[in-house]
Amino acid sequence: MNATITASVASEHVADLRRAAEHRHTAITGPLWTSDEQIVNLRLAQPADDHDVSRLAQLDDAPALVAPVLLAVVDDEAVAALSLIDNRVVANPFVPTDKAVALLRLRAKQLTGERHHRRRLRLLRPRMA
Repeated sequence: MNATITASVASEHVADLRRAAEHRHTAITGPLWTSDEQIVNLRLAQPADDHDVSRLAQLDDAPALVAPVLLAVVDDEAVAALSLIDNRVVANPFVPTDKAVALLRLRAKQLTGERHHRRRLRLLRPRMA
C-alpha cells in the first residue's frame, strides 16, 4: 500500500512540473509591455528568424549574435535581439529601442536564472595561536 501512495504522489509531482514548464513556455511568447499603443513581444528566436536577427546585426554594424537569441518584436517587426550566451544586444538604430532592450535584459535575467549577488558577511573566526 505504501508503494501505491508513493507512486501516486510521484505522478502528481511530475504532472505539476509539466504544468509549470508549460506555463513558463507560454509566458515567453506573450506580450510583456504596453506604452503609447505599442506592444513589445519578447520571444526566443527560431530558425525562421535568422534573417531578422542578421538584419538587426547589419543595421547595428555589429557581429552576428550567438544563439540562443531573445527577440523583441513591435508591430510584427523585429527591433532588437539579445544573445542569451554573451548578453550582447543588436538593435535597429532607426527606431527607439531603449525600452525594448531594457525588457530584453530583464527577461534574459529571468530565463538564465541570474540573480543579484549580495555581499556575504564574513564570519569572524577565532585565530589559533
